[in-house]
Amino acid sequence: MQAHVAQSLEPLLTELIAGYHVLDHDGQASGVAGHLSARLPGAPTFWSHRFGLTFSEVGAAQLLESDFELNVLRGTPPINPTMHIHTRIYLARPDVNAIVHTHGKNILALSAIGAELEMCTQPAALFHQDIAYLDEYEGAALGKSEGDAIAHALGKKTAVVLRHHGQLVVGASVGDAVFRAVRLESVAGLQLAAMAAGRLQTMPLAGTEQVQRFQTAGVAHMQWLALRREIFRLRPNLLDGLHALVPPPGIEPGSSA
Repeated sequence: MQAHVAQSLEPLLTELIAGYHVLDHDGQASGVAGHLSARLPGAPTFWSHRFGLTFSEVGAAQLLESDFELNVLRGTPPINPTMHIHTRIYLARPDVNAIVHTHGKNILALSAIGAELEMCTQPAALFHQDIAYLDEYEGAALGKSEGDAIAHALGKKTAVVLRHHGQLVVGASVGDAVFRAVRLESVAGLQLAAMAAGRLQTMPLAGTEQVQRFQTAGVAHMQWLALRREIFRLRPNLLDGLHALVPPPGIEPGSSA
């Protein structure tokens, strides 16, 4: 393994493991059905976790590196057969290096009634004009065509709500994608509560845009760092075994030092 690859891969996998556990702590594990993946910028492969495990079970030993045909190159199969949701977005969006797909109860409930996210709370401003909707539902996304449909619906945005299905959020980094997924589930819950209590009142456009600029200028990244610190405090042994997966430069995985 080349030194620069090893040096860049370790922080990526550190963030990936943290991301799984932040989503689990947020209640978005979706049993064994949730997805989180990441890639090095421009890489023709991506990292995810072994199919059949919950997010809470993921550590270094459960990670998989796969190509865009879902061939597992490193790690122990199987890979989730619905991961073409990710591969087709990676092919369409060179700017995307991490993808989250979960079935959080709030966004699922909001999608089930055909409602869209309204700019009715300050945290929702993060998604102002940056969220798409896909109403077609054909069951589990087991082929490339379903992945292409989701990628097309997503377009250049960072989030798409899949009616009857859940959410998919992308980012330039793991932290970006995971924080947005946490925020989207939260604001969906706030909107559902507001809808149950009375008539929604949306925020003025200028204020919404100002808050969005403030959040995307660096506050969203700070929010991710806070989530990351908290999960490592709550679960201090998450990175056990990572050095075996990403050895020091000049040492191949599985070889003797």
